[in-house]
Amino acid sequence: MRVVEVSEPGGPDVLQVVQRPEPQPGEGEVVVAVEAAGVNPTDLAARQGMTVGDSARPPYVLGWDFAGTAVSVGPGAQLRPGRPVVGMVPWYAEHGRVGAYAERIAVPESWVLPRPDGLGAVEAATIPLNALTAAQLLDLLAPPPGADVLVTGASGAVGGYAVQLAAQAGHRVTAVAGTGDEEWVRGLGAAVVLGRDTDYTSIGTFGSVVDAVPVGEALFPAVAPGGTVLSTRPVTEAPAAAGITQRVMLVELDLPLLTRLVGEVAAGRLRTRVSSTFPLERAADAHRAAEEHGRRGKAVLEP
Repeated sequence: MRVVEVSEPGGPDVLQVVQRPEPQPGEGEVVVAVEAAGVNPTDLAARQGMTVGDSARPPYVLGWDFAGTAVSVGPGAQLRPGRPVVGMVPWYAEHGRVGAYAERIAVPESWVLPRPDGLGAVEAATIPLNALTAAQLLDLLAPPPGADVLVTGASGAVGGYAVQLAAQAGHRVTAVAGTGDEEWVRGLGAAVVLGRDTDYTSIGTFGSVVDAVPVGEALFPAVAPGGTVLSTRPVTEAPAAAGITQRVMLVELDLPLLTRLVGEVAAGRLRTRVSSTFPLERAADAHRAAEEHGRRGKAVLEP
């Protein structure tokens, strides 16, 4: 079977298609024929060797998000072969031992859920990492009822889900969007949409901030004293005198929450978008597309 392997950190050209043995399901495992694998910013970082705690050593296969069809199951697994599924590899926790950029993947059944009827594999592969991250950021942020919430990077996948989930929870969302993407973000439920070149000293202050870019230090004037700003990677710390609480959140696989979020997308109550799809042998092109500024929607591999 073919996988996309990183043999040494570097640019997109280090992504090479190689042959590996067909995976076999172990106890409680499912082998999934991968039909789509999302390309995420964390994949780009891992390709360059920037992993949490240097957790992965080459050669490794990238990819958190996958959708496809269960083709075989191990002892104790309940899924039936032939069932469409969607799932997420907790890639950091696995230290790069398994990744979704592959024709087939053997994973614990606790990493997958049945894919709802009508939800295509490509669309499904844009959900897990990004929607879970957004939902867990908001859970950790815990804005008070009806709060004014600021979301940066609202044109991106994590920011876009954060806008939707915050608005659906009854918060008034101010979103910072990419140029030309204002209507999309407004359609996600943002009450106010600002441009990427926003001067954060002039937009007022917010007690609850999701910094999905992250912007970092330039954002501090927009955070109210005693406010909280959450990001998905470390940024410059605010001065103690500013009274700002900063936290970095790393996503955790939560299958019940993921099941709910996937169901929301399938029902049309959460929106996602795809910019382009690529076959496995063009993984390098997929990474180049994902690195483009102003890109709208996810790049997805179709093994």
